[in-house]
Amino acid sequence: MSAMSDRYDRAAERYGMWWAPVLQATAVRVLDRLAPELPRGADGLRILDIGTGTGTLALEAVRKWPHVAVTAADASRGMIAAAQGRANRTLTRPELDRLALAVGEADRLPYDDATFDAAISSFVFQLVPDRMAAFEEAHRVVRPGGTFAFVTWMVSSRSFPPDEAFFDVVDELEIPDEESAPEDRSGDFVSARSAADQLRRVGFRSVRSREETLEYQFDPARYVDFLEQYGEYDLFRSLDRRLRGRLRERSSERLATLPRSAFTWQAPVVMVVARRP
Repeated sequence: MSAMSDRYDRAAERYGMWWAPVLQATAVRVLDRLAPELPRGADGLRILDIGTGTGTLALEAVRKWPHVAVTAADASRGMIAAAQGRANRTLTRPELDRLALAVGEADRLPYDDATFDAAISSFVFQLVPDRMAAFEEAHRVVRPGGTFAFVTWMVSSRSFPPDEAFFDVVDELEIPDEESAPEDRSGDFVSARSAADQLRRVGFRSVRSREETLEYQFDPARYVDFLEQYGEYDLFRSLDRRLRGRLRERSSERLATLPRSAFTWQAPVVMVVARRP
């Protein structure tokens, strides 16, 4: 994942500002799904957050469970640095003492067998080049009887009017929208059933997998900023100052014609909870 890790290294600060808030409410639902699976009243439990990004799940788990130690791993050093900075700003000293951050790829986790009582993850397993290898690693590091819970994207053909309006302007200004080189990644799940089948193949049992919906209300007044600073960052940076200004101006005008309801983004996700026998 070196090329992808490099990309996330460069984007870590912008990711934390613009993208992590979009994912947060749906991501932390993983903890609600995991909670009934944890032993009641047990101290000293250890949880691994695989692909922590800027730390959304890990930090929330530390806050939610005062007697749990959380280890957060990510392939991107930039993301780990951003997660550490976020933790330093928002966690108390006792909470920080229960959080460990490390660089580690999902398909080559730097931990011994059966180290953790549970593993969690949000919006990661579409990115790994070999998803089955990553699932095998999750199975390896979770103890027998432990739980694995995650959420990630499902394939979707839903349109989003603000994006359609933006790319109409790109076409009008005759701006070439060059596609990036394809990345080596597993891609989104085609169904909740396929996610469950993959987990069973690596040895997980009691698998519960279901489609849910991520919903986020974008601020219409800041959507062009979101596109320029994150969503279409490379496109904007490829333009000279004059053309970048025209793109911002025309996009703002076009987006202003859309009702606020058009900025409610909905996307299908798959939520999975499984147990290692």
